[in-house]
Amino acid sequence: MGASQGRMSPLPAAPALIAARPLVTVALPTYNRARYLDRFFSHHLEQLEAQGLDFEILVSDNASTDETPDIIARWAKADRRIRAVRQPENIGAYGNFLYCYRQGRGQFTVWVGDDDLLIPERMGQCLRRLAASPDIVMLQAPWLLIDETRGGASRGTFYRHPQEELFGCGEHARCLDFLMKHHVFPEWFIVRSQAMAEVIEGGNPFVFHYFAHLARALTVGDVLFTPEPFARVTAISSGANEHSGNSETMDGWDRFRGGLEYFASFAPPPPDEQPAFIRRLQDFTARRMQIAAGLHVTARNWSHAYHLDRRLRAHGLNGFDPEMRPVVSGLAAIEAIVAEARAQARRLVVLDDMIADDTLESLGPRVREAIIRRRDPRVAGPAPKAFALIKPPPEALLGPDDIIIDLAAAFRRCPP
Repeated sequence: MGASQGRMSPLPAAPALIAARPLVTVALPTYNRARYLDRFFSHHLEQLEAQGLDFEILVSDNASTDETPDIIARWAKADRRIRAVRQPENIGAYGNFLYCYRQGRGQFTVWVGDDDLLIPERMGQCLRRLAASPDIVMLQAPWLLIDETRGGASRGTFYRHPQEELFGCGEHARCLDFLMKHHVFPEWFIVRSQAMAEVIEGGNPFVFHYFAHLARALTVGDVLFTPEPFARVTAISSGANEHSGNSETMDGWDRFRGGLEYFASFAPPPPDEQPAFIRRLQDFTARRMQIAAGLHVTARNWSHAYHLDRRLRAHGLNGFDPEMRPVVSGLAAIEAIVAEARAQARRLVVLDDMIADDTLESLGPRVREAIIRRRDPRVAGPAPKAFALIKPPPEALLGPDDIIIDLAAAFRRCPP
């Protein structure tokens, strides 16, 4: 076990009060995801009960506009272990998470996405371990990634480490080495509710909050990392779901770096180790940028992928296969033309026919919908347009509010 300095004092509560609390709060922050709720409630009510766990499900509806309130009300009426709250207004995704963390009544709290499922046997093992080990304030685990488009097939775990690791209170330096060595993202955890006020706080744009949660947990107690996941998490949805984790992966590398820097502030490396630490930090960040560039290629966000690849070249790395650069740079140039037109309140771009139709098929739908050709009747319409042609359009074709964008210059600005 870790050193006792800085540990929390035991919970000053009567045994009867402790017994009256459920063992665990399963926190469900949700918004407009009605299609998942029946599965969520039926799975957790049945499976957690089968494990003999004393639990509550705290569901916070973030002012949903679909059938979410009706579904929650039906389940809450049928089972007293479901405690339902509807926010009077949308308080944002993280505000909803924070509310659930703060309002749970269990001795431990775990949050679960509405399209995710806890693994009941593993959950039971984790909770029994925590209940028997009062010095452990947080249990961390990787999560099993699920692809809904392939019938819930597993894509492995988000990160891996070979064996259980216990970090004592104040062991920030050793834990930071573990995080960077195994590329750990401490996002799925069970936290002792007694430590909640010390550990969980609102997020900020400079520090990835999960690293901050972990750093603060180590100031008040021990943290256990287990290699086996206790949750199945939807990585690829069959519908048009938005996942905060996906968007963070695509644009959050600086917050990831900020999270590690925040963590390191609790045990700064000595001067002679600073260069090696900075290099490891840079390598960690660059790897996240590579992953982000690949995701942007998959999402057809060509300008984002192009600029990430250019940044990674400064580190001698690639954002994607270098043979793709001519294609990505050309598509990024077309995106830039549409963005330039929209920045000047022109919603239609008359694009030169030299750019083949099949090239446009690779653009994202929002970019494609802005592009028209010379043969389109809207070219002669009154709506303000942007012309992006090799040769300037005839004066007779230009409306009084039309603008001209230099097509060749746009491509020169995006060299492969």
